[in-house]
Amino acid sequence: MRHTLINRASQHILLLASLTTLSVAIIACSDSLQDPKENFATPDEDASTDEDDADERDASARDAKSPKDAGPGASADAGDILGTLSGSCGNVRLALSSKSASLEVDNLVFVTGEKYEKGSLSAGGQRLFDTPNAGGSSTESEVMSYEVLRACEGAKLLKTETEVLYGPPPDGGASTITDILVEIDGQRVGVSVTRAYKPKSQGAQTEAEIKSLLEKKLEGVNSSTARVAASDKWVKQVLHVFSATTASTDAIKKVFPTISAAVRADTIVLVTETAGGGFIYCNPDPPLGSECN
Repeated sequence: MRHTLINRASQHILLLASLTTLSVAIIACSDSLQDPKENFATPDEDASTDEDDADERDASARDAKSPKDAGPGASADAGDILGTLSGSCGNVRLALSSKSASLEVDNLVFVTGEKYEKGSLSAGGQRLFDTPNAGGSSTESEVMSYEVLRACEGAKLLKTETEVLYGPPPDGGASTITDILVEIDGQRVGVSVTRAYKPKSQGAQTEAEIKSLLEKKLEGVNSSTARVAASDKWVKQVLHVFSATTASTDAIKKVFPTISAAVRADTIVLVTETAGGGFIYCNPDPPLGSECN
């Protein structure tokens, strides 16, 4: 009898030990499992992350499309200049390698509420804004010429009108100078600026008047090119014409091919037709969004 009781007690002890071991194993197993939220994002969290990544990709894409990086035919970036610039960008850069003259046209629109002031310009535009030119009342057109070339061609300002160095005229003629010296694609480019404009009280510009203006300015471009100092010598010049009306722009396009090839030389004529840009043509400056009277 005693022997039987001892055996039963031993069995109870062995059973308790087995149960204890099983409980420890179960606890250890449950401790190794974690809340799924700690390892995996919920569907909502996944969607939010994807949207953030998409926004970052979109921002990078917008940055990559700035005008200074755009190739020939790319659209101008309206947010990169005072006013809204439309037309094609990069064509001036492309024409730098050509030995022939060329004509390019774009449009610049100003609206009520915009202001021509130093704070609305690039660093180069601000420098021109603060620099007196060699005479006349053309500061606004020279500033905006640089802004257009900067926004559309990636131009960098090298020298202002009075900083460019020249020698004496080789033919003893007029000592004409250019307005701005810029760098485009690592090359020096001279920029001469003029305005195709006539007060309304005097009627519309005639084709003869437009041709006379272009011939005079192109001859000046050739003269300044002939006498610029070697340290500032440019590969080519741009004659930048601001046009106050579509009629003037059409006249420029019509008469330009009729000008002597020797006078046109290899000059790039860039016509920027404006709307609401009276401040470029007359003094005192009218508000942006309006024309000259």
